[in-house]
Amino acid sequence: QEVVYVYERSDAGPVTVKYQDSEGNQLADPTVLSGKVGLPYTSEAKEIPGWYVVETPDNASGTFSDTGQEVVYVYERSDAAPVTVKYQDSEGNQLADPTVLSGKVGLPYTSEAKEIPGWYVVETPDNAS
Repeated sequence: QEVVYVYERSDAGPVTVKYQDSEGNQLADPTVLSGKVGLPYTSEAKEIPGWYVVETPDNASGTFSDTGQEVVYVYERSDAAPVTVKYQDSEGNQLADPTVLSGKVGLPYTSEAKEIPGWYVVETPDNAS
């Protein structure tokens, strides 16, 4: 006689993939991967405008287990396009060399009028900050 027990793989604990900055702030909704115990999983970083991945976790790919797992992708802000501050008269003539401000996408900037002998500011632009 032969007795045969038939098995199927158990459902694994979820793999929660998180996308956050270096301070732990969530940048996008987590992705939850599900599967069967002992089978492989693969996660991917999300494209998040203004951010780039600085740290791919060691467990970005792995094996489902009976307990839940967490995969964390760490992002930093991307460099922003420069803000060029110009100083000119009402006819568009340059009165002083431009100032170029650099920073990160999504962070604030503030510009200031230059002191130019013989001239005064008559119009502060709406996008001065």
